[in-house]
Amino acid sequence: MIPGADEYGIDLTIADGAVEELLDVTPDDVSPAGELSFARNVFVPLTTACRYTCTYCTYFDPPGEATLMSPEEVRDVCRTGADAGCTEALFTFGDDPDDRYEAVHAQLDEWGHDSIHDYLRRVCGIALEEGLLPHANPGDQTREEMARVADLNASMGVMLETTADVGAHAGPRAKNPGQRLNTIRNAGELGVPFTTGILIGIGDDWADRAESLLAIREMHGRYGHVQEVIVQPVAENERWRGPTPSVDDLRRAVAMARYCLPDSVSVQVPPNLAPAREVVDCGIDDLGGVSPVTDDHINPDYAWPALRELRDIADGAGVPLRERLPVYERYLPGDLRPAGFDGDPAPGDWLSDRVRAALTAGDGAGERYRAVLRGESLAAD
Repeated sequence: MIPGADEYGIDLTIADGAVEELLDVTPDDVSPAGELSFARNVFVPLTTACRYTCTYCTYFDPPGEATLMSPEEVRDVCRTGADAGCTEALFTFGDDPDDRYEAVHAQLDEWGHDSIHDYLRRVCGIALEEGLLPHANPGDQTREEMARVADLNASMGVMLETTADVGAHAGPRAKNPGQRLNTIRNAGELGVPFTTGILIGIGDDWADRAESLLAIREMHGRYGHVQEVIVQPVAENERWRGPTPSVDDLRRAVAMARYCLPDSVSVQVPPNLAPAREVVDCGIDDLGGVSPVTDDHINPDYAWPALRELRDIADGAGVPLRERLPVYERYLPGDLRPAGFDGDPAPGDWLSDRVRAALTAGDGAGERYRAVLRGESLAAD
């Protein structure tokens, strides 16, 4: 039984036979993708407050030290990113700050917001005004919290990380796999294109990795909303001194993900945290969001690769590099998909009126989005 599944009413049973089948998968069982994609984004770390204290995470700051970006700071970052040709504003923050973060709650109250999620709605609006499509990754969310911001997001995400109960999640308020799965379910019920993934090397074993991937597949099978799955190795940092998974382990995990998931679901490795060149033959087709103007604030010791490095990875694999939007093309309505789209369209209506209006606008931002869809953005670099 997945820890926390009962608490959140997650009806999910992973068959032992499915786990055993996935454990037998090797890189020889999958094929390389025909192209690699990436998104050009700005990283907006809305707050460093988090109720969790995971032992591998350098993102959270203790009470008294946690920061909260102001609306003006968010606008400045988004404007800089739009000027640099970005299309995505990646909003991250620690899961709901608990009662220890008195200063954060006081600041939110001063700005007229009763919660961090209410404030997230405000800054997503700022991103759209400045010409970026929001992709919010705010950790665990109740259905009500997600519904509060979903219509202002082109897509959203949260890492499942693992279905296992691992010591790295220890603390007075430990992460709960059932709660993570509940967030993924909420996105499916609300019709939000979603990114999730697994984090390997945090005390999980191979059966845990297989179960985690199968749980994601099951959730996607119910709702059709998972657009990509990230396979990320834990990286050494000032708080984590455990081993980093080997290249061979990463290759096996990526192959398992590609074998397990439908072809329509992309598999990503983050190129600043993983040796992407070493796994392109294992089925990855995406290199994630990469920023030309902001740091990876969750992993500040690991700089984003430059665009030329992404080109080199694609060239080394003998495949084209393609820029994408934060919402995958299969979730766009037919009139917005590029003429050459040959994928599997996701049935249903996935975009809010607000996001659709941004994609079809006659301003510079709208033209930038459509240039990406036409495959013209890289030619302009």
